[in-house]
Amino acid sequence: MVASTPMQEGSTKVETGNLALISGEGKLPALLAQSAKSKGYRVVALALSEAAQNVVEPHADKTYLIAPGQLGRNVSLAKKEGCKHVVFVGKVPKINLLRQLHKLDWMAVKELSRLSNFNDDTIQFAVGDIMEAQGIKVLTQSEFLRHLFPEVGVITKTTPTADNYADIEYGMQVAREIARLDIGQTVVIKDRMILAIEAIEGTDEAVRRAVKLARGPVVVCKVSKPNQDQRFDIPTVGMTTLQSMLGEHPAPGGVLAIEARETMVVEKEEMIAFAEQHGISIVASALPTSGLG
Repeated sequence: MVASTPMQEGSTKVETGNLALISGEGKLPALLAQSAKSKGYRVVALALSEAAQNVVEPHADKTYLIAPGQLGRNVSLAKKEGCKHVVFVGKVPKINLLRQLHKLDWMAVKELSRLSNFNDDTIQFAVGDIMEAQGIKVLTQSEFLRHLFPEVGVITKTTPTADNYADIEYGMQVAREIARLDIGQTVVIKDRMILAIEAIEGTDEAVRRAVKLARGPVVVCKVSKPNQDQRFDIPTVGMTTLQSMLGEHPAPGGVLAIEARETMVVEKEEMIAFAEQHGISIVASALPTSGLG
């Protein structure tokens, strides 16, 4: 077994060894693989698409390409590679799973058929419980990527206006409520009016829809779920989120507000430079204590 190395401050110390990395799309799987290897893990990536495979493969010790919904194959490959731990990271749009129902393996069909609904939480909790029942402990992304979670404060030099802060307070309240209902985790606001609520289309598409309606800058609010399972689907923002705020006829301004300590910021330096160029404020905010009134 590979020797242990110290974990980052605030993370849980675990025994290193072989780590199965269930890899969706985006940059996070590569970042997590690098972090895991620096801590002494041998990383076996199970990539859920060719795009995910291309990104994570250079940073993993071994890579397999599997389709979303091949739960039994995930388990068998993890066991074959001697993985006692698994971590899930990267974008896996639920719409992709719906389009590939014909690729579900027997374990996935059997387990998913028992679920009361197909909300993200329900599916994720079930997958995590199945993995752990098979003797494979599910680790959290934050154990490897804690440095990507900002504390409370304005991240950019550009600061929100008083009107922006009013929209942020309202938007964070609404976003928390839709997150509680497991609808989505992002709300787009302008002048205390709700322009868009994220659903199955994802954050970036919801933002683009809102910007088209607003015909100008908007306030984007993204939060975690009240019962967020830290093993899965950590709210994340990156360059594509900012780019989606520009619309067809970009105008300077707008705010990207995220829940502090609970949302990952990927490509932070690039995001700050882009935001400053376009007059966008990025704010890590604590949730308002008062409810909707």
